[in-house]
Amino acid sequence: MAQSNADVVTGWDHSLAAAEANKEALPFLEPVMTELATVSVAFKDARSRQDHHRAEFQQATRDMERLKARGIELATRLRNGVRTQFGLSSEKLAEFGMQPRRPPQRKKATAKPPEPAPPAQTAPNKTSDVTSV
Repeated sequence: MAQSNADVVTGWDHSLAAAEANKEALPFLEPVMTELATVSVAFKDARSRQDHHRAEFQQATRDMERLKARGIELATRLRNGVRTQFGLSSEKLAEFGMQPRRPPQRKKATAKPPEPAPPAQTAPNKTSDVTSV
């Protein structure tokens, strides 16, 4: 089973503490212990930075959602003000990306062409194989 980062770092710290307690018996591991302590501190620092950036990302997302809602509200108010000023059927609305109300276009009445008559059904040709005598 995969270990979490916290479990791994806790294991490092536990191993370092045990190695420090037995430092006299393990002098040949001093460079490894020093490097593991350095790696552990650097890892904790990176995790701290990651948590900080995650918090900033979440805050930025909340800010964007709040600003988007406010922007939608303000844009709606602007469009409503433009409609109030110019009227619902003014072509000026097109400049603001809005559809002006236009009178309905009536379709010209055209005579429908007569529908073609269904094809006449013919009896299938039956030829007899019998020859006359």
